[in-house]
Amino acid sequence: MMSKSITQDILNAFPSTSKKEWEAKATKDLKGKALDELTWEISEEIKQSPFYTAEDETAIDPSPLKQHQPDWQIGELYVVENAKTSNKHLLADLMHGLTAPVLQLSKSMSHVEIDSLFEGVGLSYIDTHFKAMDNNSFEAVQSFLHAQGNKANTYFELAAPDSKATRSVLVNAQKFYNGTEHTGDELKRAITAIKTLLQEATNPSLLASQFQCSFFVDNAYLLNIAKLRAFKLLYIQLLKELNLPISLPFVKVEFTPSAYGEDEQDNIIRATSMAMSAVMGGADHLIVRPTSETSRAKRLARNIQLILKHESGLHKIADPASGSYYIENLTQKLVRYCS
Repeated sequence: MMSKSITQDILNAFPSTSKKEWEAKATKDLKGKALDELTWEISEEIKQSPFYTAEDETAIDPSPLKQHQPDWQIGELYVVENAKTSNKHLLADLMHGLTAPVLQLSKSMSHVEIDSLFEGVGLSYIDTHFKAMDNNSFEAVQSFLHAQGNKANTYFELAAPDSKATRSVLVNAQKFYNGTEHTGDELKRAITAIKTLLQEATNPSLLASQFQCSFFVDNAYLLNIAKLRAFKLLYIQLLKELNLPISLPFVKVEFTPSAYGEDEQDNIIRATSMAMSAVMGGADHLIVRPTSETSRAKRLARNIQLILKHESGLHKIADPASGSYYIENLTQKLVRYCS
């Protein structure tokens, strides 16, 4: 009771201020500069005012985002050329925070090579992602998993859904990215691609449960958060439209290739900001691109995610951006643009 009373006393200590009063104060502080000059014109159709208040109610219900599992997977890309060498790096990185490696096999691999790649790796304790691979390698991986009792959490990029995998069909929305000014079109094209796949599927319910969708984030911090939130809400709208079981999509996030500059220290700050925006937007799997190919840079990239988890606690909060008038409004504009 005392805690509630103290909280209420603190809230009562700040008088309520209307949006009109905020606008008057802002106009005064700008010393003659028009408040409209601070409007962020993301595109011709989507414009964002410099501030929002509780008076700017949103019509879209963001509550489904609270069903999101906030403890995201810490990813890193491994281009596998030699199974034994990659196994050595994989085991070392798993001891230092990695939870969800992404394996890109550069060549067709035999059963023996796949066994060597995963020697000593507890696949049942991690999430393992495979980038598109040839049929021989896929069969070798499947044989290995079967021998292990199929207890692993596996993610593939297949042409058809596979109920044995955790997720098996990738919708690559990264190819729709064309800068922040085209964020609305990026989302619209991603949802259209998913809708087409579901409408053409023989078992749309299975396909919906097997989707994983990959996005780029850039240095537009607030827009990144709103984009990922809007995508999840649009996805739920689509499932309702098609009378399919409602579930949140699995979202994989990477940095856009142009996200970094020339200064490594600046890039570490950029990486932290982009990673935080991805997590707050609802990423399920995140790769923080190292600022270089050195082992130190890769360790730092991983540590950014570990800090966001174990020091910031973001892995315990579903939809932490919820309640921000600014982000809620921007999310709503993106959803409306695509609806």
